[in-house]
Amino acid sequence: MLLRIRHSHHVRKVKTDVKLQKLVTKELLEEGFTIIESLMAIVVITVVIIAITPPIFLAVATRYQNQKAQQAMQVAQRQVDQVRVLIEKGNYTDSNLPPNAGTGQADAVAAPTSFTCTTPASSNACPFNLNGGSTNPDFYVQTYRTQTQTAGNPAQTVAFYMGVRVYSALANGQLGLQTTQASLKFTTGQGSQRKYPLAVIYTPVVRSDIKDSLTNYKNFLTPASPSPTPTST
Repeated sequence: MLLRIRHSHHVRKVKTDVKLQKLVTKELLEEGFTIIESLMAIVVITVVIIAITPPIFLAVATRYQNQKAQQAMQVAQRQVDQVRVLIEKGNYTDSNLPPNAGTGQADAVAAPTSFTCTTPASSNACPFNLNGGSTNPDFYVQTYRTQTQTAGNPAQTVAFYMGVRVYSALANGQLGLQTTQASLKFTTGQGSQRKYPLAVIYTPVVRSDIKDSLTNYKNFLTPASPSPTPTST
């Protein structure tokens, strides 16, 4: 009888040990699967982040460039509007107008070589701050006039072509500045704004409130041909 009890107790103990081993093995297996799944999730997330990060940077940089270009165009249009209002009022002298760059085409004027405005010149680009401050300019603005026409007695400027180029603040100190407008394309960097203007405007400005305005405008559009050079015989 005692042997049976001992045998029964031994059998129950063995069964209990087997169940415990199965439970431990199951927990270890489940824990192992959880680690693998976690690693796989990390790998998948990493791949997704790597895949979407460049387009995000590209979109942000391009949007920033477009915003700067829009601001630059507003600055350029503001320069033109100010001069037109001045011309319409009629109370001005040549010193109030953009610097004279000669008789050539407005788009043929060279890029600025100086970023100060101590002396008015067509080769200067003046600092411009959107907030009106005097430090850390947002842009540099080159303004000038070409093909100036005068009329009246005393003679007064009544028509000219005005050129405005707005460069990024990054252009200050750069060599080989260009005159064609920067291309707005997808980019993750600063694009072409270091050397190319963000906004360019070439437009005629004509005084229209005097009796000879129409005649002056026609003469301005069709300038007199140069006199032929005499030939020696």
